[in-house]
Order: sequence, then structure tokens, then C-alpha cells
Amino acid sequence: MLGEFQVEVAEDFGPRIIGLRRAGGDEVLASLGPEAVIEHPGGIFRFRGGHRLWAAPEIAASTYASDDHPCSLIVDEDSLTVTAEPDSAGLTKTITLRLEDDSLVVEHVIEREHDGVMIAAWGITQLPLGGTALVPLDGPDTSPLPNRSLVLWPYTDLHDSRLLFGNSGIKIDADAGDPLKVGTAGWRSRLGYLHNGQLFTKEVVGSSSGVVPDFGASHQVYVGQGFCELETVGGQVAEGPARLTERWQLLPCSDLEEAWAECRG
Repeated sequence: MLGEFQVEVAEDFGPRIIGLRRAGGDEVLASLGPEAVIEHPGGIFRFRGGHRLWAAPEIAASTYASDDHPCSLIVDEDSLTVTAEPDSAGLTKTITLRLEDDSLVVEHVIEREHDGVMIAAWGITQLPLGGTALVPLDGPDTSPLPNRSLVLWPYTDLHDSRLLFGNSGIKIDADAGDPLKVGTAGWRSRLGYLHNGQLFTKEVVGSSSGVVPDFGASHQVYVGQGFCELETVGGQVAEGPARLTERWQLLPCSDLEEAWAECRG
């Protein structure tokens, strides 16, 4: 327990956060079966569900390196840290959660054996289908300068009925279907997921020390056949560890307008 939050982490693979709920509340994170895998020339990556740490940009050899390795766990009164053994790409990944007021701060660190290759930390939270993902687009009012960005992946059909574009953001009905993915520069907004009377939000804390990949899309949402992902991406670095810090909140909420207001901050 971290305050009111019940958090579960894996010790035989990862680093992965595999459970998140408020005391007495419903589970927030998705749990996936053995069929949810990515097969690539270097092997197999198992999704499993929960929250994971990947290396961006998306390159099979480094991004999909298997995390089927034991992890070390350090638990304190208000924090926990889970660190995996180095993977096949030479990356050592650590996730630390700590309680701060009524939220969880989630720190991601990727260290590598050799400098020189640009990587960014990529925090991915898998959620069950059936909810609504919220992607605010409007940033600070800097008129006449642009204050909205939209990044699209090639498999995203803009006519997909699950996508609803508005002037201030995108609402995504997270139902099974063809894959879709959208992204934006996150400004000061939060990604949100409204599901079963709970609103889960995540935002980036602090500024990135390098250029964010994917055309600067620090905030991303993916919907596939079995899950929805809320994703944030930090800045790329060629030397030293890649870092990304998120803040998570979990609130009772059943009203879409209330959820939008919370995401827009």
C-alpha cells in the first residue's frame, strides 16, 4: 500500500506494475493473456498488461527486448522501486513509485551499457477496453502562435467512428477494432481514461532534456483489439540515463465534462 493506493509489481519479469487500485476500489490496469505478444527477429515480447517501460523511438531490437528477467524490489513506507536485469539491448530499466499528496509520482530510468545511441524513456499504461480515452489538444493561449499539435500513425483511419475530434481535444471510445493511435505535444494537460466510474489520469512532470521523438508527441493513445494504452515519452539522450517522470491520479468520476475539466487542468 502507498497511502490509499494498492500497487502490485512483478518480481519475475519487468519492471512492470501489474495492479493499481484505491483501497476497496476496482482494478484499473488491464490484464492480458498469453496470446498478447509481439514476435520479432530477436524473440518475443509479452504484453501481459499493467504498466511498462519501453525505449523510444520504436525499434524492434531495443524496444521489444524481452523483459522475462527477475527484478529486484525495494519497498519503503512511501515508495517502492523495481529494477530489472539488463536486457538483450543492454538496457537496465527502473521504475520508482512514491506517494505525493493524493497522487502517485512514477519515475522511469533507462541506463545503458554504451552511450552514443539516442533513446528516450517511454511510459506505457495498459487499460481494459470499454472506457473513454481523453486527449486534450489545447495548450497555453499564445495567439497568434499555434497552440495545438496532432500526430497520426499510418494505420490510424481518420474516419474511424471511435474517434471524435473537437476543438479542445480528442475523445476515443476504447472499443475493439482495427489499431489506431494519436499523439500530441502534452503542454500542461493530462491524458485521461474514464472507465467504470473512475478517472485515471497521467501527466509528464518536469521538462525533457532532449528532443521528444515521434514529431514531439509526448502524449500518445493507442487502441487495439484487447487494450487501450495511455503513453508518455521523454526527451532523447545520447549519453547517460534516459528519464521520464509521470504523475498519476485516480478519482471517482462518471461525468464526461468533469473528466475533461480534470484532464485539461
